[in-house]
Amino acid sequence: MRKKVISILLTAAMAVTLFAGCGDEKSADSQGNQSSGDAKTVTMMSWYSEDQMDDVIDAIEKKLGGEYKIDYTYVTNSDYNNVLSTQLAAGEGPDIIADGANFPARIKAGNVKDITDTGITDGFSDEGLALCTIDGKNYGVPCYGWFAGIFYNKDLFEKAGIKEVPTTYDEFLEACDKLKGEGIKPIAMGLADGDNGLHAFTGFLESNFYEVTEEGKTFDVNFAEGKEKMSGVLNPYVESWMKMVDDGYITSDMVGISSEQARNEFSNGKAAMFITGPWDYDIFKKVEINFGVMPFLGDGEEAEYLIGGPAASWGINSNTKNEEGAEKVLEALASTEVQQAFVDANPGGSTYKEGVKTGLPEEYANVEDVLKSGRIACCWDRWSVNMPSQTLIDEINSQIQGLVSGESSIDDFLSNLDSKADSIRYQ
Repeated sequence: MRKKVISILLTAAMAVTLFAGCGDEKSADSQGNQSSGDAKTVTMMSWYSEDQMDDVIDAIEKKLGGEYKIDYTYVTNSDYNNVLSTQLAAGEGPDIIADGANFPARIKAGNVKDITDTGITDGFSDEGLALCTIDGKNYGVPCYGWFAGIFYNKDLFEKAGIKEVPTTYDEFLEACDKLKGEGIKPIAMGLADGDNGLHAFTGFLESNFYEVTEEGKTFDVNFAEGKEKMSGVLNPYVESWMKMVDDGYITSDMVGISSEQARNEFSNGKAAMFITGPWDYDIFKKVEINFGVMPFLGDGEEAEYLIGGPAASWGINSNTKNEEGAEKVLEALASTEVQQAFVDANPGGSTYKEGVKTGLPEEYANVEDVLKSGRIACCWDRWSVNMPSQTLIDEINSQIQGLVSGESSIDDFLSNLDSKADSIRYQ
């Protein structure tokens, strides 16, 4: 396997040039002109790091019996949407593309091939195929079920005198106050890039609005269709979330901190909590933090939720000149062996494929009931029926910066999100 990394500062033009080069390289590889012998090359790209993908790609190549080698490119999460969109618009891009909430938008744009009649998706649940199926036709396969929650340092909780894990939002705020009082940073959060702010905000909404109020349960369907606006509905919930800002648990300096820096603060024991998911589990285990995971909190057990759903879906780029190789790699991606590799690389993640074994590490004990009861949800998956969700995700991340820094009011925050949504709905 060969790997590339597109840096966080990569411009769109550079991205096209890079993959135009990959196109030439792929053509030569497909004729067997490479050091690995007669193996042909298929290109893939995603926001999963090389460490996260190494075992997965090894499993793909093993499944293909040496016939194909994977040329994998990693793009930072914050750049991925722009890089992939630019490549696809230029008729370029990898043979196999990955996307999350934006996969339905890729389908509508004609970027991925219809695989309905190939049998590749056999053995997957309808839930797993939800983001890659439109009008009964399938265009991709999922990898695993992701979730995000609040990872916490047990030793720092004990140092602050927090004897029990919070079970309500009010108790969570009390825990933050105790931590701050002991000179411990309550929450590490990087708002300069990534989805830290998005997860913190939407996780709160799942536990306090979407899943626990009658209006919340139907809001996103109506919002996606343009029948509802965030302004006038979400104001009191944003105000409640902002208590973390007003009380100094989420601070304005976090606007200039990257998600990696925030993760390192948690890893190094400098912050008591960090919002993330199974993809960071191995990192925390390696540095031997004594950690646990709690859900996002509302008012009581039934208001405990994690955000999550199908992670990346993988499909065949409509621009590919290597359709045969791409289809074989997609078949491998759908296999039990490769799906198992995805789950193993994301401890605690779920599966949508028959025959794949999952397990729950001991650190996830506090969210076991939440996972088993299916209290996992994600608003942007619900939006994807009528808008390119990633565009609104990017806007939320940007607007949260203004909210936390004090440059925007709650009314500004919500009206700006409404304006963006109005401009991107399909109909």
